[in-house]
Amino acid sequence: MICTAIDTFYVTDEELWNSPSRRDGIDEATEMTLRIYVCALLHLVLIYEDWRMMSFLLFSRVLFHCFYCKKSFARFDVKRVAASCVWLASKLEGSPRKARQVLIVFHRMECRRENLPIEHVDTYSKKYVDLKADLIRTERHLFKEMGFICHVEHPHKFISNYLATLGTPPELRQEAWNLANDRAKSRAKRIIHLEK
Repeated sequence: MICTAIDTFYVTDEELWNSPSRRDGIDEATEMTLRIYVCALLHLVLIYEDWRMMSFLLFSRVLFHCFYCKKSFARFDVKRVAASCVWLASKLEGSPRKARQVLIVFHRMECRRENLPIEHVDTYSKKYVDLKADLIRTERHLFKEMGFICHVEHPHKFISNYLATLGTPPELRQEAWNLANDRAKSRAKRIIHLEK
């Protein structure tokens, strides 16, 4: 994430090591496990649902990590925050998904990860209305913690710029871009394979 003078989001090294989660009694290993779990979950959501935008994935991860630099894992459920990050990233990346789509996707993912039968989500039920209200509420918490400034400079786009500056042919720039994307996709496929 590139920070500019107007950014309100800045975390010192001391704040990183003494995070809100650690102050709430969550050790470093548990915090790291939760972060890795959600990154894998976000990757699987995009693969299973065939959402082909890699920047979408990167942006949702950045939002997630930034949020938990300011808030504790003990106070906010990681699955709800992950769903809100996906929803917000879809809006900010220019391909908005409806709240219903995001909630259904995360419900399916939860059923798949826990080996439960996938059941239909009734969008007229009280449970769905509560989930949607919670998604909106969590998105507001995300905005508040970011100071309503949500922009991310993805490192993928710098690959082409650096190679162009070096005077490399367009084919090489395209190959570098493909390798960066394929690496992320192969990592996710490995995760899917390990789950089976």
